[in-house]
Amino acid sequence: MTKKIYSPIPVGTLLSSIVLAYFLDQYIPVAEIIPVPFNKIGWVIIVAAVGSMILPVLIMIKKKTTIMPGEQPSALVTSGLFSFSRNPIYLLDVIVAIGAAIVFGSLSAFVAPLLCFVVLNFLVIPFEERNLRTLFGQEYVAY
Repeated sequence: MTKKIYSPIPVGTLLSSIVLAYFLDQYIPVAEIIPVPFNKIGWVIIVAAVGSMILPVLIMIKKKTTIMPGEQPSALVTSGLFSFSRNPIYLLDVIVAIGAAIVFGSLSAFVAPLLCFVVLNFLVIPFEERNLRTLFGQEYVAY
């Protein structure tokens, strides 16, 4: 997979999952499980997750490594949110998708964050982990 093909996949996955959640809610709502006004908590989750994405990005910038998916990192970042998760930005992507599903409120909307998780966990993350293992070897394995 080349960088040009790979780079938009993570962001595209998140945006697609939000759009999918909307369409599933609008056209195949199945059942409303989070009614108004309780669905507003989804906005709090979205804002908190998007705001939290700033922290790992700032750490990556400080370490002078790329923040772009698919590009070659120049440093292995293990501090901040990276000390809790190898993939904090992707974890936060899934949380944003869950927040969107909560905003929409229907059971069917929750298919979208599940698909977001599947794509990120089984396609994107393994690709990046292979790359990091190749670049950083035992240091990455120990992390």
